[in-house]
Amino acid sequence: PKGWSFTKNWLLGFVDESNSLMGMANVVSDLLANSVWHIGLYIVATSRHGTGEAKAVYEALEAWAVSNGAKWLRLGVVKGNVGAEKFWERAGFIEVRTRQGVEIGTKVNTVRVMSKALAGGSVAEYLALVVRDRPEPQNAL
Repeated sequence: PKGWSFTKNWLLGFVDESNSLMGMANVVSDLLANSVWHIGLYIVATSRHGTGEAKAVYEALEAWAVSNGAKWLRLGVVKGNVGAEKFWERAGFIEVRTRQGVEIGTKVNTVRVMSKALAGGSVAEYLALVVRDRPEPQNAL
């Protein structure tokens, strides 16, 4: 979005041993803060779900990001997309905030903003870097 700082927007394709496309990802480096990378889209062919390939490809993506300077990963996952929510939780991501009313295509969704430390670090350290992801204050009773 306009006004968001970043270094590079990557569009990555993942191919198998026969050079067939098995998935893709959109990754933005240094989004909002140095060393914070954002996974905007991560998709693996439906026929490969449940095979362990999505996990293996993600692990390779994470290693690539680290080798290129990422210290944190962040992403948004639509609340209620149970498979995706569980996938990212198993990959070590934790929810840092929830955003309601997020337009994705023609739908309005609630999105769980999640982050993962790649080089150690706490949620507090991440939130010090990425003010946008700080939870909104709760209304006092």
